[in-house]
This record gives sequence, structure tokens and C-alpha cells, in this order.
Amino acid sequence: MRSVATAVVAGLVLTLGLASPAAAADPAPTNVKVAWSSTAHTHVRVTWNEVGSLPNRVFPQYPSGLGTETASTAAAPNQVDLPVGLFSSQPSVRIAVYAGTAAGGSTSPAGLSVPFDTLATNAPVVDQVIAGADNHFAMTWHAGPAKTDPNAGDPLDLPTAPHTFQVYASLATVTIWDVVVPWTTATTVTFRTTDKPPITVNVYERNEWMVTSPGTSLAFDTERFGAVTVPASTTYGQPTVISGVIERLSRFCDPGPCWADRVGEAPRPVVLQARANAASPWYAVGTVQSGTDGRFRFAPVAYGTRDYRIAVPDKLGADSFGLGVIGPAYTTLTRPKVLASFADPTVTLGQPARARISVSPAANVRTTLQRWDGTAWRDLKWVDLTSGWGDYTFVATQRGSHAYRFLVPSFTYGGRPLAWQVSPTFVLTAS
Repeated sequence: MRSVATAVVAGLVLTLGLASPAAAADPAPTNVKVAWSSTAHTHVRVTWNEVGSLPNRVFPQYPSGLGTETASTAAAPNQVDLPVGLFSSQPSVRIAVYAGTAAGGSTSPAGLSVPFDTLATNAPVVDQVIAGADNHFAMTWHAGPAKTDPNAGDPLDLPTAPHTFQVYASLATVTIWDVVVPWTTATTVTFRTTDKPPITVNVYERNEWMVTSPGTSLAFDTERFGAVTVPASTTYGQPTVISGVIERLSRFCDPGPCWADRVGEAPRPVVLQARANAASPWYAVGTVQSGTDGRFRFAPVAYGTRDYRIAVPDKLGADSFGLGVIGPAYTTLTRPKVLASFADPTVTLGQPARARISVSPAANVRTTLQRWDGTAWRDLKWVDLTSGWGDYTFVATQRGSHAYRFLVPSFTYGGRPLAWQVSPTFVLTAS
């Protein structure tokens, strides 16, 4: 092949290189065709026919005017290969071939190819983000939805167009971006960002025309806990009210510096986890949706002492990836519900008095009846409970009013531990 030279046309002016009727000394080139020069799809091959051997000027012709000129000498074959980077993104492009030179101007009307398009793709769609340790992330995406082809079936249409992707990640405190994934055909990648979130990650797509799509931008936000309330103890069979608030942090920027600040968010799942003790695995107790103010509330029924913690899972949205957070462990003791009284709180000296107790859960456990001696509680008698019930009868030997209570030790019921508990004080009056 003989040499081919390229020159840049200054401006997209419709009249540039066009031969006026008076100057059209040569006939227009004919049979202008376009095709891919190879399966690599890096160049568009333009061929044409003409009368004689003439120098030629080859342009992409857009609706707004002519693009960059490629010149071919009279001795060269009627063929040029145009790199795809020469084209701008347009819905309709023709190749215009003229006889003539840049210096002398065009000496013929244009011979035109069929129209074809050089459109960029739509933005890619992110399907999944998985956060790992030490600023590592695994991301999966797919190509954006296809655009309507304005020139369906043109010679440059590809049944399976090559798509490549690139990923940028911002720094956290300045408006600087790192390429964390160079151009690749992969749709699942693992990358590491320089800074911890909150940051911003952009994914770009490029097709055979090397035109970059509008990016898909994801704000990688973080979550933290505000005030969280977990009771230190609760009563068997009663709700354990656990409440709190989550706060989302996102990246904001001025022209130079960036910072993390609170931002509102749509309701997201909040999970209450529990375990029997530090040697046991965590399991999910329940899931609620946070309010628009970030508040959440749980009220699991207490059936035994447990450790609790709050977990907020990662959440991928349309324009953000909210990293989750796991809170610290809290221990909530569950104590039995204890009721106690005298069958008759008023007796005559020397008469029997019956102290009675009920415990929920209905356990078989040894309790202790205690009496207040004015300075301390003194053990009086063991009282064994059967299915949560028990009593003890004794003779009143002292006049006056005296306070009593039952002490219930720690025990296990249904495989779950319960902490010790004392009954409310109850009084016997002997006269």
C-alpha cells in the first residue's frame, strides 16, 4: 500500500473542501463503502471508485459539518483506514470522499457512504458490591441497556460489540481520582481504594468506537450508631426494648477539599443479633426497617440471659453503596418474675403464718426466705419450689410488723440461664 497522510481540519465548517459547480472539474467518487479493517475493530476501512488516479480528501460527515480530514495521494490505492478515535459520538455519520488536496481544495462533489452511527453506550449497571477488609471491594456490573440504533443494519454494526470498562475511585479529602481498574472486558473485579469511605466510585463503559459512556457514579457511604439503648436486665416473659439510631455519612466537596458529613437516607434493614454467651455464635433475632430519621426499635420477649448487638448490612442503591456497621456486644440479664406474700398478713402471736411464693418461669428451684432484722437480711428457711410454686408455714413468735422476702438464686430453665432475683418485700404483723 502506498503512503497515506492525515491532516486536521480547523473547525467543522460545512463549506470546507466542498467544490462549487464552477470548480467541480472532476466527477464525484463513486461506490464509497465502509467496513471494519480487521476483527480487532480498531479501524474503519473506506474504499471508493473514481475516474483516473487523483489525490483524495476523506472526511467523516456529521449533521453539523465535516470532521477530521484524511488525505490520500494520487499514487495511493483508493482505500484508507480511519482509526475509531477519529470519530466523535454521533447518531448519523457518512464518509465523504472528494477529489482534491487540502492546499488546492476539492475538485469534485462528495461521494458519500451509507450512514452509520458512532454512539456511546449507556452507562453500565452495577449489580453487586461486596466490601472486604482493608479497603478492598468486589464489584459486578453489566453493560448498560442498548440504545436504539438509528441506522440498523449498517455495515459497521456488530452482533456482539466489544465492551470494556474502567473504574475510578476518589480520595476521601480532596477532589483527586485514582484509576483502580484499568480498561478491562471483565464484569466482575476486585479492587482496593486508597482511602476508606466515604468516597465516590465511578464505572465507565467504552464500545468499539472508543467513546466513553456517561459514568455510573456510586457514593460509597458509611454508617455509624448514634445513641443506642440496651437494658442491663429484664424480666422473664417481658419485652426487652432495644432502641437506637443510625447515622449515614457521605462525601461532600468544595472545588478542592472534601469531607464527610451526615446525610439522610431511605429506610434500611437493621438486624438484632443475639448469642447465649461469648463462646456461642451470633444468630439473628429479628429485622426491622429504620425510620427516615434513622431510628429503630426492637422488643424481643426475654426467655433467658443473652448478649445482644445491632448489625446494619451493606446496601446497594441506585446511586450509592451504603456500607454497614456492627455494634458492640451488650449483656442483658433475664431475671425471673417473682411474687410473694403471706396468706394472711395479720396474725395473733403464736398463730401460724404461711409465706407463699410463685416464680415465672415455672421452675423447680430452691429459694431462701429472708427476714429483715433492722440492719440486714437474714436467711430464715430454704423453700423448694415445684413448678414455680412453694410455701413455708411458721409460728409468729414476736409482736409487731416484720419484713420478709424470698431470694431466688440463678438457675437454668429450658437450657437458658436466668439471673438471681428477690421478691418484693412483704410484711407480717403479729399482735
